Amino acid sequence: MENKIYDVIVIGAGPAGLTSALYAGRSNLSVLVIEKPNTGSLLMAHKIENYPGILGSPTGKEIYTLMKEQTLKFNVEFVEATFLAFDLFGEYKVVKTDKENFTGKTVIIASGWAKNGAKKLPGEEKYLGKGVSYCATCDGAFTRNMTVSLFGKGKEIAEEALFLTKYSKEIHMFITDNCDDNCDKALMENLKTNEKVKMYYSSELIEIKGDEFVEEVIVKVDGIHQTLPTQFAFLYLGTKSLKELYGEVASLDEHGYIITDESMHTSIEGIYAAGDVRSKHVRQVTTATSDGTIAALEAIKHVLKKHNLKAQYS
Repeated sequence: MENKIYDVIVIGAGPAGLTSALYAGRSNLSVLVIEKPNTGSLLMAHKIENYPGILGSPTGKEIYTLMKEQTLKFNVEFVEATFLAFDLFGEYKVVKTDKENFTGKTVIIASGWAKNGAKKLPGEEKYLGKGVSYCATCDGAFTRNMTVSLFGKGKEIAEEALFLTKYSKEIHMFITDNCDDNCDKALMENLKTNEKVKMYYSSELIEIKGDEFVEEVIVKVDGIHQTLPTQFAFLYLGTKSLKELYGEVASLDEHGYIITDESMHTSIEGIYAAGDVRSKHVRQVTTATSDGTIAALEAIKHVLKKHNLKAQYS
């Protein structure tokens, strides 16, 4: 998947996401679905009796399995990962996850409705914007001559750490996995030989502390708690709220749902939202598939218009 530019990236594998993937895949576009395993309202449904054309009260998981099998017939790719952020500075959309970054011409957000924000770490919310950040490429310039810490899986934070070497005085990488299988070995060797960088494996962030701004972090490394000074903490741990996740590409209503127009467009061209994550009055499997259909057709038109691809869709 590395270096591939997808026509459509779908975030979420519920009914909206799978419908979007089906339509886009059937149109001969390259499609990637980013899904969290065993997550979503459909999978939790004990029985579904009101989905048209489906008899016998199947479970939500059975319907999900059928939908996914159907998309796979049209060469849709799937990856199990947690969405972290967007990078929208280039020609294409970069979708950052805890596995790796993926590049697409269009993105459909169909992540469903969860609680408005994952559980925050102690100090995370208090120091957000005061030393806590989710994007080194966004805030790296503010770390000139500072000590900074990054937390997350090796592949993700390695790229961010490399960027920070242009600015920061000292960089602590707290890696939550062993990074043996999916890290760029050349990149890791580059960082290991950089005198600014220090790596910690099997790490867990416990707390962020300070006064007005971040001053130190409490971490557990190999089971031992340590307190280390730092002035910036860059987090890649999946603790963002919906506003933090999607606020740069869409407006959210008072309940945290993404506001779109009737064509599922967000405020950024080429990015759409569908299903339960969207601001609307009714949330059912049928309305999610309807949203997914519309979002996919809009994405297909965008790719055809902007990137001069030939596809067949109906």
